Amino acid sequence: MTAYEVDTVRFGPLERRGLLLGLNLPQLVVLTLALVIVIGGMYGAGMAGLLAGSPVWAPLVVIATASVRGRPVMAWLPLLGSWQVRNLTGATTQISRPVLPPPSALQLPGIAGSLAVARAPALGAALVRDRRAGTVTAIARVHGAGFVLDDAAAQEHKVGAWGRVLATTCQMPQVVRVQVLARTVPGGSATARAWWQRNATTAESWAGRVVADLLDDVAGRSCRPEAFVAVALRVPRGNARRLPAARIGHAEQELSAVADALRGAELTVEGWVDVDGLGGVLRSAYDPTGAHDSAAISPEPDGAPSSAPTAAPSSALVGAMGAQERWAYLRTDSAVHATYWVAQWPRSEVHPSFLEPLLVSPGVFRTVSVIAEPVATARALREIRRAKVEHAADATRRARIGQVEDEATRAEVTELGRREAELVAGHGDLRFTGLITVTAPTLEDLESACTATEAAAAQSMCEVRRLVGQQAAAHAAAALPLARGVL
Repeated sequence: MTAYEVDTVRFGPLERRGLLLGLNLPQLVVLTLALVIVIGGMYGAGMAGLLAGSPVWAPLVVIATASVRGRPVMAWLPLLGSWQVRNLTGATTQISRPVLPPPSALQLPGIAGSLAVARAPALGAALVRDRRAGTVTAIARVHGAGFVLDDAAAQEHKVGAWGRVLATTCQMPQVVRVQVLARTVPGGSATARAWWQRNATTAESWAGRVVADLLDDVAGRSCRPEAFVAVALRVPRGNARRLPAARIGHAEQELSAVADALRGAELTVEGWVDVDGLGGVLRSAYDPTGAHDSAAISPEPDGAPSSAPTAAPSSALVGAMGAQERWAYLRTDSAVHATYWVAQWPRSEVHPSFLEPLLVSPGVFRTVSVIAEPVATARALREIRRAKVEHAADATRRARIGQVEDEATRAEVTELGRREAELVAGHGDLRFTGLITVTAPTLEDLESACTATEAAAAQSMCEVRRLVGQQAAAHAAAALPLARGVL
């Protein structure tokens, strides 16, 4: 027998380059202003002028060069300003009226404006259009046959098949983003509970009541996994409320190609989420308990209950009935959410199943999103070559001032060379972003779940950072299968 070994996964380091010595343009502007004040003070009054101007130039130097929690101070200023403006204007709180909105529009927290909803007649898919971003998104409900328990040969085959799916998206110029979303939602025992309620004949007996109570208790604690693949396609920007029939036809062709690629990767595409099911998919991200309690179990043709709740009617295309954004969390109808950003993927080579600790979360409701954004080959090569020139110029400047080049910079240069070689060899280039949303019923439970999530991320060799001041937008990008842009 031949021994198989699964290829490991390797990620490049997070790029931290700038225009000059790692500083970007705003930082250089502020630092230049501080130097002008220093030079002006020294030429005008000598050391006394330097000391007199220190309350001005010293904070500017700190703002230009210092970092807080891995983010430059210059990057914190716009975030703090935006948060204060939204907090003072009441934009952090959203209350929806009891009257249901029309089924062709969506108002969601964290997303500016409304999203139009159309129907793809051939596929039956709901097309969510963002007129501002110029995209239309369709959602496929998928599931796989397992990976961790497969032998090495089967794992190698599935990893290669998924690589072909990503390569397919790179060859489709209309694909803007692909989002893979895996989450746990309440309702793992809904099928057994519904069967008992419909078929049990001993409900009046003592044993029947005990079983019914046990099923009711388990129903509030159990969960079931769900997985979606959302595909965002490029469409012209505009204020027209309806997509032309030709555009819908082109979108259907692109989505069919993506679905075929997913099936080739041994993933089961249960179907595209239609307009009737879109409301339930989105509602469960804001109100997991309420969406589960209000879902009805529809019987199958043979009389057995189905394994999933019946979708909400199209008139229930609503997001959160109420949402309140705080600095480090988002409160919605029946839950509290906190979103993390994967700031650094594993620095060493890891097995393809390295995200298993984050995906398998007993007792924790967690949504893991991986967003892949294809980059055109010509554009990727231009960016890589520009980055190499900037690194070379920085190396020359460091040599002049006697600064030693650190290992992180050398790793970035090595990664640029590897990416360029792969592009020249015919491979595609994608930008990956990881987002994790933790959901709990109360703030105390949320903090406990966040601690467990941070521990799971450490087991996955990932460095995560809790986003602050933008939790509503982060939740929309991480917990909703809408293939939203990166923050």
